[in-house]
Amino acid sequence: GLMCPEPFAVTSNETCVIKYPDTVVDIVEPDHPPYSLIYPGPTLTTFPQRTIVGSTGLLDLRSFLGSRGSLGFRGMLGA
Repeated sequence: GLMCPEPFAVTSNETCVIKYPDTVVDIVEPDHPPYSLIYPGPTLTTFPQRTIVGSTGLLDLRSFLGSRGSLGFRGMLGA
């Protein structure tokens, strides 16, 4: 009998939200008092993901996942 390692899939993702600062434009016109316009800065949301697919003998998954992530295929690997 040939022994084959169990297949596994590991994925980890974390939402990343970046709020850019607002832009303030000062307007000065000769016949009117000065005033400012505020343009709200954009909010960008990304969902970066790391995935490994392979066999159980490749690496220490705890260092890859940290305290987050999920294990696929057969559920929990021996910890």
